[in-house]
Amino acid sequence: MTVPKIKKVLEEKGEISDELDFALMNFLLKNRGTGYTACQPQLVELESGKEVIKMNIDNTFIDKNNHLMGLGIVGKIFIDPDSYEVIYATSKEELEKNIQKLEDAGVEPKPRPRGKY
Repeated sequence: MTVPKIKKVLEEKGEISDELDFALMNFLLKNRGTGYTACQPQLVELESGKEVIKMNIDNTFIDKNNHLMGLGIVGKIFIDPDSYEVIYATSKEELEKNIQKLEDAGVEPKPRPRGKY
């Protein structure tokens, strides 16, 4: 699967429904494992003319003090807004490589907001 090419950003920032948030959480958990959160939704138009939701994938975890923490953006996910079908998601192998790159660069985890972000 190749990353879809974005023609233009239609909405820079937005919110997703609880249903889509749940569907994405389930997709990432079942297909990529624990520690990934979809965030920062954008409505984009692809080169094909199709409008989709693009979100980043953050590497997240709960620290010893029960705080939600994130290491940083490690991938992307594109979703059909009508069917909630995942059009593209960064592979598990690529996500793991990107986590390693952040760790090797000395990036420190930062607190993340609770709920959808």
